[in-house]
Amino acid sequence: MEIGKQLQIVRKAHRLLQKDLATNAGLDRSYISKLERGMSDPTYSTLEKIASAYELSVPHLLNYGHEDTFNIDIDAAIDALKTLKYNMIKVEIKIKPL
Repeated sequence: MEIGKQLQIVRKAHRLLQKDLATNAGLDRSYISKLERGMSDPTYSTLEKIASAYELSVPHLLNYGHEDTFNIDIDAAIDALKTLKYNMIKVEIKIKPL
């Protein structure tokens, strides 16, 4: 997916107007518009500012809405966590109600 389209998807998911995102990210509204329309390519620094406005990381910003979701039995999850801990792998778990 094009970066501009992805930026627009995230902004709309957060129910922000371009001017609000621009203010929160310290950017110009017309620049946000150009990014979303694919008329300008953002630098990594710009992506960091935009991600920060949403309290996201740049990778999460660029993958927003495309995260994989897995349903797993709680006993299987505990066994998997024990294995990961044993192998000294950092694990982050987010639990959301269905």
